[in-house]
Amino acid sequence: MQGYLEADLSEVSNWNIMDVNVRLGPSGIHGELALEKDALLVEMDRFGINTAVVSHFTAEEYDAREGNSALAGNRNVRLIPAWSALPDSSDVEALARRNPNVVKLCCASSKHNFSSASWCSGELLEYLQDKSILVLVSREDLQLGTPTGWDNLVALLSNFSRLPIVLLDLGYRSDRYLFPLLKRHTNLHFETSNYAAHRQLECYVEAFGSDRALFGSQLPLFTPGAALAVLISARISDEAKLAIAGGNLRRLLKVNPQ
Repeated sequence: MQGYLEADLSEVSNWNIMDVNVRLGPSGIHGELALEKDALLVEMDRFGINTAVVSHFTAEEYDAREGNSALAGNRNVRLIPAWSALPDSSDVEALARRNPNVVKLCCASSKHNFSSASWCSGELLEYLQDKSILVLVSREDLQLGTPTGWDNLVALLSNFSRLPIVLLDLGYRSDRYLFPLLKRHTNLHFETSNYAAHRQLECYVEAFGSDRALFGSQLPLFTPGAALAVLISARISDEAKLAIAGGNLRRLLKVNPQ
């Protein structure tokens, strides 16, 4: 089994993988899984991940400003910070001073407990759209498991149609919602950590091409091996695999392709 894993990972060694869904630091809920910067980089090396978009557990679970400061103190050329964003005017101003490329909305009731609707987050979302900042938001934060959750996403996509949005942590049963939205909203993207139903990735690529799927792992909550195995074994073209592995994210972040 170990030899098989090493053979598969050797295939991705030149893919220049960028992971869009990684967390750093201590977690009050998942403390035993916490990774600090050096340990995180070791894990990324194990799985051939060159670069990662990284949020901080403290910024998600406890205090956005404190967590963002901790994230700023863990700078590394391989780690692209995903700053936690709050809707209050003072927090938008503090965020702007960081000149962000990526932000993460942690609006679930178990996190910072705010609405993504314009009446609550309009000032923040207008700033993000004006600056073309990549926005990450999870299934949990948009309450996509509830009857009104997908309507929350539709409102966000419609009211801020120039805002590039990446859905995180989608499950294998998402396609009946995801596909109609991909048809209607070109600013919608998603990551692949839980996109693991049999031949699900192939169905997406056949329907839409590969441009709006981004590789994600949820490290350290999950092993990157699972998402990598799906991408390695997918019956799609090499060009599509490279786009999902990192090309799409580099395009969204306007960084060099290699």
